[in-house]
Amino acid sequence: MAANTAERNFPVLRVADESGTDDPAEVRKRMLKQLAERLDEHHAFAKGQFVAWKPGLKNKTSPDYGEPAIVTAVLPTPVFDQSEASSGSPYFQEPLSIVIGIHREDDLLEFRVDGRRFEPVEG
Repeated sequence: MAANTAERNFPVLRVADESGTDDPAEVRKRMLKQLAERLDEHHAFAKGQFVAWKPGLKNKTSPDYGEPAIVTAVLPTPVFDQSEASSGSPYFQEPLSIVIGIHREDDLLEFRVDGRRFEPVEG
């Protein structure tokens, strides 16, 4: 067993106050700040432009991360889904500002989405 202990090159225990370790709350706050800043990054979209979810901002099942979608309309003013009446829902008063199309089983499906959550992709 002594031979195995000598071969270890990693600590068995991590000391809680060891320098270089981050407080989980601080890590969470930094991540939230990054995501909020990413949400605030503005892109002006145009019909026919390809878009994809910004990292960490996907809040719908489709399209998938990395899956391109095409902008089929840019709404002159955002619309709000009236069926989301509960302020406890993440979709409550979400500004749906663009219409995107994705390809599923030989069909074009359109979704109204929050344009702040998307970024342009080359295509």
